[in-house]
Amino acid sequence: MDFDPGQDTYQHPPKDSSGQRVDVSPTSQRLQLLEPFDKWDGKDLEDLQILIKVKGKCTTDHISAAGPWLKFRGHLDNISNNLLIGAINIENGKANSVRNAVTQEFGPVPDTARYYKKHGIRWVVIGDENYGEGSSREHAALEPRHLGGRAIITKSFARIHETNLKKQGLLPLTFADPADYNKIHPVDKLTIQGLKDFAPGKPLKCIIKHPNGTQETISLNHTFNETQIEWFRAGSALNRMKELQQ
Repeated sequence: MDFDPGQDTYQHPPKDSSGQRVDVSPTSQRLQLLEPFDKWDGKDLEDLQILIKVKGKCTTDHISAAGPWLKFRGHLDNISNNLLIGAINIENGKANSVRNAVTQEFGPVPDTARYYKKHGIRWVVIGDENYGEGSSREHAALEPRHLGGRAIITKSFARIHETNLKKQGLLPLTFADPADYNKIHPVDKLTIQGLKDFAPGKPLKCIIKHPNGTQETISLNHTFNETQIEWFRAGSALNRMKELQQ
């Protein structure tokens, strides 16, 4: 029996790609060119709004649902409309219903995140145990970054999801004392300090600011190594790769 090797259609990329352009229709609902995420501004993260405090299990399917959403895998903005729609909000026991801290109205998680992004409000997610378990869904890390998220603070992470978050320039952090999860309320604001001295094995400090004016300080752990800290500073692993090529 003869073997047909097929036709070699591989095209080497040009040595100089500066004049090359990828054309995608601006009206396409399924394809969208990615824009680089913003770099770290060199400052601590002040007064982060809590988008949602998740109660109980939160898999990658809770964070970025599959099914009909998969047709938008090539369009980050469209698929981001499924962000955390399956997660249970501890404030009301409901899925896809969170309080907008500005308007005080309850609405879908993605809509609230978009409102915050539009108004320059950076936000954080508070999670429970083994946050991000399940399939290693890249969009579960891309979407919160795209919609203005800066940190995900949990009792513990599923390992692959934790790494995916780091790749997108987010801060996956864990409570040094898991009981501190109970100190944070959805109406609080959080400040994360210590980023100027961000180093492997060195905890960060979190100041919880309650609406009545009182504050509490807790410690947050992380598993970043030196290379992953460079990803954070550059804004993402892809941004860092581009820096190293220049």
